[in-house]
Amino acid sequence: MTVAERNAISSRWLIKEAFFALLALHPFEKVSVHAIVRKAGISRSTFYLHFRDKFDLLEQMTEEIVGELLAMYEGKLSGEDQRELIRAYEDKLPIPGTIAICEHFRTYECFYRNRFQDSRFLIWLSEELRLRFLRIYRDEAQATFAAGGTMGFYGRWLAEGMPGTSLENARKLCSIAMFSLHDKELAVTFAAGKISV
Repeated sequence: MTVAERNAISSRWLIKEAFFALLALHPFEKVSVHAIVRKAGISRSTFYLHFRDKFDLLEQMTEEIVGELLAMYEGKLSGEDQRELIRAYEDKLPIPGTIAICEHFRTYECFYRNRFQDSRFLIWLSEELRLRFLRIYRDEAQATFAAGGTMGFYGRWLAEGMPGTSLENARKLCSIAMFSLHDKELAVTFAAGKISV
């Protein structure tokens, strides 16, 4: 790696760190390029080598951070394998991936706290989650419900200052997912006439 490449990586890192620090203190609308470069200790021209403006910075950060989140929901398991994994964990520790997702939210708390104020972001992320849940539940209504519930859970957790550990919150999410799957299986069994009231 050349010195120029190391400097570019270092500059981008400084910009991101400054941006996160400012987001922890101010809403995005109040954060300026001037404040970012001052906090990062770089020149405006260095900022503009990497980003067109603060909106481009936010867009690139969103792609990077949310891409990381959505990759955790992708997994390499089929929907059936994921359902089996959820069933296997019913009375045990939560699925390790769910703990990782909670840790991800904790790591990027100030980013998500700001992004959850944008209704377009919430709609977009809910849709991305719905598509991933559709592979697990294989039911449009249930996938939509799971995505909305997941977004609501994280939104409330952020609004309350992220109380509890990632493990505790992962347990809550897994129990909700387990209940939802169990409820669906009961409904299918009931509809097939195998259970009567």
